[in-house]
Amino acid sequence: MKGTLALLAKFGVTLGIFAGIFLEFGGGYHAARTARLGEPGAFEAANPAFPGALGRLRARLGGASLPPPRLAVALDKVCGEAVERAVFVRLDDGTVRRFKPLHHCGEAGLTTVYARTPDGSFTAVPLAEAPPESYFRIQGFQLVPAEMSELWAEIRGLTWRVFVPWFLAAMAVKLLGIFANVWRWQILLRGQGIALGFGYLANTYFIGRYFGIVTPSTMGLDAWRLYDTIRLTRRPVECTTVLVVERVLGLVGIFTVILLLLPLARDITQGQSQSLGELVAAMRLPLAATTLFGVLILLRPSWFRGLLRLVPAGRARRFAASVIDSATAYAERRGHLLLALLLAVVGQVTTTLMYFANAMSLGARNLRASEVLFAAAVMTVGTFIAPSASGEGVRELVFVWLLTSKIGAAKAFLIGNLGFWIEKIPLSVPGGLLLLLRRDPTLRALTRDDLERVRREAEAPV
Repeated sequence: MKGTLALLAKFGVTLGIFAGIFLEFGGGYHAARTARLGEPGAFEAANPAFPGALGRLRARLGGASLPPPRLAVALDKVCGEAVERAVFVRLDDGTVRRFKPLHHCGEAGLTTVYARTPDGSFTAVPLAEAPPESYFRIQGFQLVPAEMSELWAEIRGLTWRVFVPWFLAAMAVKLLGIFANVWRWQILLRGQGIALGFGYLANTYFIGRYFGIVTPSTMGLDAWRLYDTIRLTRRPVECTTVLVVERVLGLVGIFTVILLLLPLARDITQGQSQSLGELVAAMRLPLAATTLFGVLILLRPSWFRGLLRLVPAGRARRFAASVIDSATAYAERRGHLLLALLLAVVGQVTTTLMYFANAMSLGARNLRASEVLFAAAVMTVGTFIAPSASGEGVRELVFVWLLTSKIGAAKAFLIGNLGFWIEKIPLSVPGGLLLLLRRDPTLRALTRDDLERVRREAEAPV
């Protein structure tokens, strides 16, 4: 009952994310004096040198002065600046508010404002024909600072001869990663003395992905793999041990990828619009320590058994004990662990490359490969942590929070969302068909020897 309620709660969180992801609070139309729009200071853009929350905290603690959060920008430059950073307008009441450039900018720059009609609605008018009091569409608080019309405009603007090859490349590289994960699973099973064929394990893995379409994180995938291998081998301890070790390897693999990409993604780990990236960058040392700890606990579990008494009693101690016991089972098979760790890194890299292919399919410009790969790695950690069904909603938010300053919220959202469709439709739904067509591996055809044995048993005296 408790597990069911937890599952329902995670579905509720997922629905809540999607219900509120585009809701906007505090936006709307606000007035500005048309005659003053050409004056210095009428428009401003976010200062890329202004630090995020952690950077501001460090500056205050160290007594350092901060640069201005915004820089003045001319009317004819504001839309060009809007491509890479947030832009602001000075309103009639003297406040400076962020506005939505998509509603005001064209190929010739800021060409459109809004005028208020007698019935209280707002209509778009050319800037050259604007009344003395013009209105701007102000950006309120929004998890994803974009509108559905912007998403649809991005989709309609796709170049299909670019989109299709990159989309197929994204599927292919993710499929390669899935096979690396299956191979890793096979290696870990062999380390426990369980020899199962790659084809059978791949079949089981894809069926598990089918069940994982609507379950949080990898719950459906892991549950099916555990059930299917235990049913076939009748060795529940060893099969469970493999999954515990595999989970630790997966976390070590993703932290390794983040640490490798962190120095190459400076543009999305600094600045006032990059609080999430700045937070990840600030955790460089804890991430490195956690990665080293994970490697050591796998290779030298005996070093940590004495520390269990320091872990608070309850679920945390039971989990720590389970990890140590599982790693101990590979004490004489460290080669299996090292190869499995390498494959874990390969699996994580292919996931990040899938999202890079997504970005290329959407025609993302002003974006380096390392930045997409880093954002994808952080997103993977987010889907592990957040209580969301299949990570949905979380992956989109992470990409938006990390990449909006580079390519805009709509395109960043679609990079993450496209990953969902690749992961769950072409690479998971076929698992349901495999489940329907699969033969029970515990059954086999009767042979002549079987019939002869049954005849002898029947004729034997009681």
